[in-house]
Amino acid sequence: MNYDLIISDFDGTLLRRDDTISPRTVKAIKEFTALGGIFGLSSGRAFSSLRLRLGELGLSGSFPVLCCQGAMSRDSESGELLYQIPMPKESAVEFLRKAENIGLMCQFYTADKVYAPSLNERNEYYFKHNRIVPEEVGKASEFAEKNDFRILKALAIIEPNEREKMLSEFAGIRGAKSFASHPMLIEAVSQSAGKGNGLKSVCKTLGINLARSVALGDELNDVEMIEAAGLGVAMGNAVNEAKRVADCVTADCDADGVAKVIEKVVSGEL
Repeated sequence: MNYDLIISDFDGTLLRRDDTISPRTVKAIKEFTALGGIFGLSSGRAFSSLRLRLGELGLSGSFPVLCCQGAMSRDSESGELLYQIPMPKESAVEFLRKAENIGLMCQFYTADKVYAPSLNERNEYYFKHNRIVPEEVGKASEFAEKNDFRILKALAIIEPNEREKMLSEFAGIRGAKSFASHPMLIEAVSQSAGKGNGLKSVCKTLGINLARSVALGDELNDVEMIEAAGLGVAMGNAVNEAKRVADCVTADCDADGVAKVIEKVVSGEL
């Protein structure tokens, strides 16, 4: 095979819109790993959220799971921390305070927990979908500022029609980079994190040449990962920014787009 590592985004890429992974995709992953390839995940989700889904979705064994937009990686089986890249505390606090001043619901992540002001109708769907329960802390910026946390990422929930406006609003926070991961989510991580740098870190840890990696994604937060990989693949349902930088575009997440790429890697077509 021409590629030793395949890293896939989760929501909108590996995961179909009905919240499942197709049997064809599970089969393709098993064929790739049986030949010695390493399959991994890269997501904005917390590790606890992803780990809950692995067995249910037919994924097993030990493989790297990049979480919190590439700010952390853990082993899927043991949970061993492979690396973490926290934000400067002042950057996280600035992001949270800005969100609060605008009137947005916000939250922040450490390696093991998610902290939110409260659980309410504005964030209930997010936590239910991710299958995690936050620790309710009141004003997030104040709680983050007075505690000695290693904050991996901060997040704000926005209105879909304000995406471009909010990207501009959160740009320029020193020591952090902000991006949209979903029409209703703006996130920030360390300048040294992000999915692209996460992919590079995993390749270095595993001793794999970056040129022999494949990355698949669909959103703005996947763009740098798609650019960094030896073979960058955008989903058929991807945003135009991801398609523009990709080496190729595969089928929609509901049409076995990930499986089709893995099958071509296994056959040597890619």
